[in-house]
Amino acid sequence: MQRTVSYANFIQFVNTYSIWVAIGSFSSYLFFSKLYDVQPNYLIAIGLSLGVWVIYTLDHLFDGIKLKDNASTIRHKEHFHKQRKIKWLLILVTVVLGILALFVTPPYFTFIGTLLMLTCAHFIVNYLVPSKVKELLFLKEAFIAFIVTLGFAYTPFLEVHDTDSFGDIIPYLCFLFFINFANLILFSLFDKDADRETNTLSIAEFYSDSTLKIFISVNLMLSLYFAWVLFTHLSLSAIEFSVVLLMQLTLFIISQFPNYFSQNDRYRFYGDLIYVYPLAVMPFL
Repeated sequence: MQRTVSYANFIQFVNTYSIWVAIGSFSSYLFFSKLYDVQPNYLIAIGLSLGVWVIYTLDHLFDGIKLKDNASTIRHKEHFHKQRKIKWLLILVTVVLGILALFVTPPYFTFIGTLLMLTCAHFIVNYLVPSKVKELLFLKEAFIAFIVTLGFAYTPFLEVHDTDSFGDIIPYLCFLFFINFANLILFSLFDKDADRETNTLSIAEFYSDSTLKIFISVNLMLSLYFAWVLFTHLSLSAIEFSVVLLMQLTLFIISQFPNYFSQNDRYRFYGDLIYVYPLAVMPFL
């Protein structure tokens, strides 16, 4: 019984403070560096990991402050009640990011600036634009999936010196984008009731659960297609392809067993964990 409670507490801690998100950002950067056959820039990898953590934490903090005691999720309640400590932690991490920025080489400036602008646009649309306006063209999940794809898969591509001879990067971006998109739809599916209680708009508000599951499956099939194209063209090794396949399979299993994965927010724990999978095989790549 105590083991079960400890496991549940561990899941909640990881979910609440975006632990897998931070580690997964670092892991995914290293994974794509290997796919592109370039030496990882660990300074950039650490900066990406911390930057993604700041963005996710800010998102939870803003939601927590907005919802206050009406928040229905533990992560939003925690960020509201512990907002003072979290704000100081955010300031500290931001200072660290500022110091790391002093050592970033010029080729990264434009790209990082673009990511920051896209992220700011997300926050502006999410928190300042009225829901009635957002309902006219709702692209929240797709937009976030696109930003995450650029951060995880395009950032290491900046280390590729001879981009002309590298070939087409689009399949790499596509298989990750569709994984990200499927994951975000999955989260919206499980958060559907909680979002309705707090008037939070998501893709789940526009479609039935069965339709959302179809969207998830279609995105995973598209991701599998692009990964298979890379594998058959020898751009992915068997181990690398297996990692991608395991990521896709995990999301599909989560979508098919909602009763189990809805308990204790397991869907979010294992949904974010997929980005950490590459660390397990990194010594073999």
